[in-house]
Amino acid sequence: MIAEQGLSRRVDPPRLQVNIVDPATDHRWATLVASHPEGLAYHHPAYLQALTDAFGYAPAHLACEDADGNLHGVLPLVYWRGPFRDRQLWSLPRTPAAGPLATSSAAKDALVRAAIELTENEAGHRLQIKSVDPDLAPANTALRRVEWWPAHVIQLPDRSEPPRFSKSRRRGINKAKSANVHVREAESLADVRAWYQLYLQVLRQKGSPPLPFRFFEAIWRRMHPHGLLRLLLAERSTARGRELLAGTMLLPCAQTVIDAFAADRADARRHHPSDLLLGTAIYAAWEASYRIYDLGHVPPGEEGLAQFKRTWGATPRPTFRYYYPAHHTRMTYGWLHSRGLAMRLMQGAWRLLPLGLIELIGGAIYARM
Repeated sequence: MIAEQGLSRRVDPPRLQVNIVDPATDHRWATLVASHPEGLAYHHPAYLQALTDAFGYAPAHLACEDADGNLHGVLPLVYWRGPFRDRQLWSLPRTPAAGPLATSSAAKDALVRAAIELTENEAGHRLQIKSVDPDLAPANTALRRVEWWPAHVIQLPDRSEPPRFSKSRRRGINKAKSANVHVREAESLADVRAWYQLYLQVLRQKGSPPLPFRFFEAIWRRMHPHGLLRLLLAERSTARGRELLAGTMLLPCAQTVIDAFAADRADARRHHPSDLLLGTAIYAAWEASYRIYDLGHVPPGEEGLAQFKRTWGATPRPTFRYYYPAHHTRMTYGWLHSRGLAMRLMQGAWRLLPLGLIELIGGAIYARM
């Protein structure tokens, strides 16, 4: 029987117990995330609070501890309503990767088994865990692994030598500087709103629904004060003042900086603002002694995007989805990347919509999924 204060399953040795906890009040959680080599900003209590603020997800976050109260692992989990309004447990929705963080295989197994037990306790529940771990399923469990889109990551050098950029990327950086493009860090929610207009333009061109502004407002308010979110903006100085050309969000935590939600103006790409943004961000991550710079996933068929990331020294790293029950696989957004006639027509119509309507439709979609 699963109780709100703890789960009956124990693993020996060592003697471990898995409990449902509130990461916002259990300060051990943030400490573990910050110190774990695989800790991500997506594991942090501030991000988990932002997800709840933006989408109202009910939490079921799991912590694995020993009899003395020492924390051995965490697994962020929330309840999510699927496309058919079925109730599911996810780690985590609206997030490319999360999954368990543990100090031992025993603690990792205990967390995953506890998540399966939570799933089994109510009919109709399904479990999905997103992770970079290729071996997450404990022995004798029917947890199904599916390989997902690869992430492209840059292994940053140690402090003995700075990161080196390719000739094409150095050329782009120099062109941006020659065009009076400068990078600054966002200071206010008004800066976030200005960047969001670029994000809407990019998602309109891709034919994809944008995340609602309330999500970005939530992560700004929750994460920025803790240094877990930086928004870098590339602006060009003109006779009329500064004009915003591009922006990207950085989510630094533990040893990894995640580069997410990059957006730029299509009519300004000749000034190479994205080159200057990335060069600035990667160098800053190296200066701060981070070891991994994560450029994010590349969907199937987007070889141009993959090539762009490789020119920065990124290499693909597999990511995985784990499902329970084993026969369960959810609807995905893979259809957004299809090349069929119907999809091309739909995306063509989407690109004609005004940005305000794009924002409203995206918010409505994510409110129901």
